[in-house]
Amino acid sequence: MGVVFAIDKAYLIGDWMQSFIWGVYTTVFAMTVYTIYEKRRQGINKFTTITLTLLYLLATGHMALALVRLIQGFILYRNIIDPVDYFANISIRVNVAKDYLYIINLFCGDLIIVWRLYIVWGKNLWVAAIPFAMCLGELAVGYASISEWFAPVQDYHVMSRLGSTMFIISFVANVVLTLIIVFRIWSVTRRTRKALGITGGHYTRVLLLLIESGAFVSVAKLIEFTLYKLAPVDGVDGNSSIELIFECMPQITGLAPTFIIYAVNKGYTQKESYYSTGGGNGGIPKPSVTFVTSLNDSGTDTRLSTAIFAPGPGAGPESPVLEKSLHGTAEKGLVGKLSTTTSSSASSIQM
Repeated sequence: MGVVFAIDKAYLIGDWMQSFIWGVYTTVFAMTVYTIYEKRRQGINKFTTITLTLLYLLATGHMALALVRLIQGFILYRNIIDPVDYFANISIRVNVAKDYLYIINLFCGDLIIVWRLYIVWGKNLWVAAIPFAMCLGELAVGYASISEWFAPVQDYHVMSRLGSTMFIISFVANVVLTLIIVFRIWSVTRRTRKALGITGGHYTRVLLLLIESGAFVSVAKLIEFTLYKLAPVDGVDGNSSIELIFECMPQITGLAPTFIIYAVNKGYTQKESYYSTGGGNGGIPKPSVTFVTSLNDSGTDTRLSTAIFAPGPGAGPESPVLEKSLHGTAEKGLVGKLSTTTSSSASSIQM
């Protein structure tokens, strides 16, 4: 005899977990919006801002409909229909609406990761083409599965296969996106740290790598798909623990990209452009690290940008890599060129 986890219990615990994650999500979303407001003078990425807002609204709507369903199943209709039978009936309109929100949320969340992949790889359309097509596929298959409830006659076998296909496409898309982004971030970070002679911080780098790549969403989707395959067909008997993670997925899907944007805006990790191959630089990033030498005899400090090490337009021997700023004068920010005269400055270098 297999594991028995009643569907009414699964929904109750799953929605309780969802409410907790929604609280965390709300806090992170508010903090992220504030960081976007703080950096408004530097420009606002309309795509990510609109998509993040849409994700939060969808997750909130999903949370509200889940609450309505709990009230109906355990309070309003408890003397009419058993809670197990009520929650097992996924054709109820409130549940169908909730599933539609889930699918849109899934699509938008994956779309943000595809956008990050596109930017991280220097706006390379070929790299993002297949993951984007998979996102469209998961949206179409998911809608087809849910829309079967509006057909005159429902084919439960077709609905089940469409649901499995949606989970598989979503999971594979996330794994592909995660691996490609992880490879890009790891290779660029490793090359940069090696060039600058930075050592240590391995555990921190691993954690930031997981955050930046959205790997947590892939893990959640793996658990979701595994439990989906174990779930009973009728939802009445057997292991219905799929609802524990299924109810939480809209919050997780929205929380992950929101936290990435927050981490970038707060400087905990790098912007997408840091890893970009744009500008024909052969995939080598141009870090904004500046080396500052001590003041020379004339009271001028000399700043050496690491951009000199990156090939591409504007780089090379003729690149303006020294900035000489006179303290307390209007001449601060003047740009000079690298020459042998700078050797007279002090040799101590600060980062």
